[in-house]
Amino acid sequence: MVYAEVIEYLKGLSDFTHRKKQLQMLLREVYPYFLTYAILERYADIRRTMRPPHGAGLIGDVDTLIAATALERNLTVITADHDFKRVPGLSVHLLDTKTKTR
Repeated sequence: MVYAEVIEYLKGLSDFTHRKKQLQMLLREVYPYFLTYAILERYADIRRTMRPPHGAGLIGDVDTLIAATALERNLTVITADHDFKRVPGLSVHLLDTKTKTR
């Protein structure tokens, strides 16, 4: 899921081929987490908690699955998407998108 979102973003950049190669090198050190029933139940809990009028409002389905996976696996989400900060109990590290990376 995360790969698909990153690739979608990279495809909009003029140096897509170079960036994709960089991503593929990075992913040699990253192992995917597969969806489990526990993660999917956490997904449902997050949506119920965030649903108005008691919650701050829903986030996208893919983002909710990412958040559920991170919560279930005790991971920190590293992102530029501020919506993740609204997920109760989620550890989030926001990237500074104003800094140009090479």
